[in-house]
Amino acid sequence: MIDARKATERDFAEIAVRSRKSAMDNPNAHIKGETSVDAILDEPYISSPLRKSMCPPMSDAAAAIVLAAGDTANELVKRPAWIRGMDHRTEPHALGQRDLTSSPSAKLAAEKAGVGKGKVDVAELHAPFAHQEIILREALGLGDDVDVNPSGGALSANSLMTAGLIRFGEAASRVLSGEADRAVAHTTSGACLQQNLVAVLEGE
Repeated sequence: MIDARKATERDFAEIAVRSRKSAMDNPNAHIKGETSVDAILDEPYISSPLRKSMCPPMSDAAAAIVLAAGDTANELVKRPAWIRGMDHRTEPHALGQRDLTSSPSAKLAAEKAGVGKGKVDVAELHAPFAHQEIILREALGLGDDVDVNPSGGALSANSLMTAGLIRFGEAASRVLSGEADRAVAHTTSGACLQQNLVAVLEGE
């Protein structure tokens, strides 16, 4: 991303700062609070150009999603989060076969799921590393008006093998509560965004 001049270390730090601040309202996040971009840029590198706050914490968690259809969904909650579209795509596992500054599989999954067919209010993106949010925003076509990772995302709590399902649950909760009419949930697996699933959730 840096070599391609698509982002800077300061961009990564800004994402980490916003994620930690957003997580303050999330009782399930275990890394949260106010910090500054300069404070993050003063952290030592874990592996250049990534610093600790730009990487996911190690978290313990469990996740479950209740699926119901039609009248049953309406009986269970006042405002169901309807799954209007969902798609999963993969890319080659070998990093040398891919352009790591973009995510064609996330872009295709978003197109097939119908992300661009309406205004997106909230997006929960499974971006364990700060720079991945930039890649995913572009791939999913999310503008600056979209509230990305209001839960704090995986930078605030990242339980292996459940973090993606938690993104789904966080997006659904915004629809269930009426905070969002249309939300996008994204989850990834594999090295460097190798596999991507995108779902569109709507309140009506």
